[in-house]
Amino acid sequence: MLKVESLRKSWPGFELSADLALGDSEIGAILGPSGSGKSSLLRIIAGLERPDSGRIVMDGADLAPLPPERRGIGMVFQDYALFPAKTVAGNISYGPAVAGLPKAERNRITRVLAAEFGIDRLLDRYPSSLSGGERQRVALARTLAARPSLVLLDEPLSSLDEGLRKRLRVEIADRLRAAGTSALHVTHDVEEALAIADRVFIMREGRIESSGTPEEIYAEPRSAWAASFMGSGPVIPVDSIEGAPGSPRARCSIGAISCREVEPTYVSNGRYSVFFQSDAATIIHPDFANFVSTVKDETVNRFTCEVVSTFFAGRFRRVVLTCGSLEQRIRIELDQPPSVRPAVGELVGLEVPVSRCILLPGCPMPDMSEA
Repeated sequence: MLKVESLRKSWPGFELSADLALGDSEIGAILGPSGSGKSSLLRIIAGLERPDSGRIVMDGADLAPLPPERRGIGMVFQDYALFPAKTVAGNISYGPAVAGLPKAERNRITRVLAAEFGIDRLLDRYPSSLSGGERQRVALARTLAARPSLVLLDEPLSSLDEGLRKRLRVEIADRLRAAGTSALHVTHDVEEALAIADRVFIMREGRIESSGTPEEIYAEPRSAWAASFMGSGPVIPVDSIEGAPGSPRARCSIGAISCREVEPTYVSNGRYSVFFQSDAATIIHPDFANFVSTVKDETVNRFTCEVVSTFFAGRFRRVVLTCGSLEQRIRIELDQPPSVRPAVGELVGLEVPVSRCILLPGCPMPDMSEA
């Protein structure tokens, strides 16, 4: 069990403030745009940076007084940091050698891990002769050979092509779970975080914006910023809120949306109040929206949209819709069966269940160009 408690660290123009907990054998993903503090948090946990205050507790022991080499933590860097003068076998066996294990045991660990990662044919080669995917496997095998209690991975897949990233992220997660090792994986890729993690921590400007399982973090984001960053659905500014507490109805540019609150936010004196657009937003999950015939009379959670583009993407057809007023058009993307072929300019209906519309505190949207 890892606990980061009231951790604080300041640099000129930036402050890190974090609390998180990771269970035994869990994989956590620290997700956020560039500059949000992800790698800095990882370096503090590893002992490469000292915090100004707070505690890092693992299995009941405070790691703060310990140097990096005594924390029982392994780290896989973005550039892998392999020893260029050592062979693959020499890299993997380095940790067991430092631990003083006999040569026969070092060789056994090296052979077992090399076989598990599919790099046993590379044991006599040097890092300079390996591909990016091979170096990544060697780096993780070397880390696990030291039998750490926790593995920290600092965007280890960012320099690889998309196809290889998708294969290796599954392989990394499988190997870590097979070893029973807890891990924290830093990434700015939402799909990668959802694919590998048991728990996701979203960072924004040095703070953890929200956390939860991949399903929770995607389906029930805690803010408009998190919803936008996660791609949970279009974030729609709210003009006003009405209805009984616990079952709000949001008025916005596309019409009336009956929704729910992940956490009650706007109830005051037993009722909802009216807010300006910057104070509240709602999201609708297009993954759960129903593509219906044209709506003649719009009702709550049922809207008329215009098809602006459509393209075939193999297992599905991506349909891009817009709806709302001319002053504030909302863009919605739906993945439909390939047989669905609406024409550009066609008016179609969209129906969204109340359970998939969420009322959220509003805040500035993330700059996705920095993610």
